[in-house]
Amino acid sequence: MNNSNIVSGYTFGKNINPVGLMFMPSGKLEKFQTVFHQGDLANKLFIVKSGFVKLCELSQSGEEIIHDIKSEGEIFGEWDSLFHPGIHFRYSAITLSDNTEVHAIKFSETSIEQPFNSISGLSNLVLEDLKKLALRHQRLLNNDAAYRIKETLLNLARKAGQKFGDETLLKIWLSHEDIAKLADTSRQTVTAVMNQLKNKNKITYSRDRILFRSLTDFHN
Repeated sequence: MNNSNIVSGYTFGKNINPVGLMFMPSGKLEKFQTVFHQGDLANKLFIVKSGFVKLCELSQSGEEIIHDIKSEGEIFGEWDSLFHPGIHFRYSAITLSDNTEVHAIKFSETSIEQPFNSISGLSNLVLEDLKKLALRHQRLLNNDAAYRIKETLLNLARKAGQKFGDETLLKIWLSHEDIAKLADTSRQTVTAVMNQLKNKNKITYSRDRILFRSLTDFHN
């Protein structure tokens, strides 16, 4: 395969990249570039090597639904296409940072003859995604809007923030509307909670970064 490299046991961030699969670098992508569109043929999986990717769906009513934000080391795509070729992406994938790098794997390169570690690694990542969806649903049912907003920000900081002593810097382009969709609440509520956090010196923020003073007592 041209312009491809065999991934063999190295890691992106905190997650182990499945061994023995052929990933194809896509090159550097700038902010707000589309990796794939909703409705495109889902014949690839993708892994984020650097930067952030937003997975968002346009509903029939025209409303944008944000399913997740993927960061370094995380895989995304339509898992069902591993077993049912020919289906299409239910959502679009859009970069949220400059110099985002995404690698792709064609499903045609995946078979039962692949090394066990590669298939096992993919299965584990599917389970991780399902757990995240379950936790998000549980958060929606059992906690108020302010808690959900804080937990959304905290999870992003933990998985993708840069540590500077007690402080953590999250460099990502997220609007209050984006955060609201991730936390299943309104933009106005996000603005109010973000202002409260700023006034309590929990965070400082601009459109493309959030500085957390401390993650240990963020909810207090």
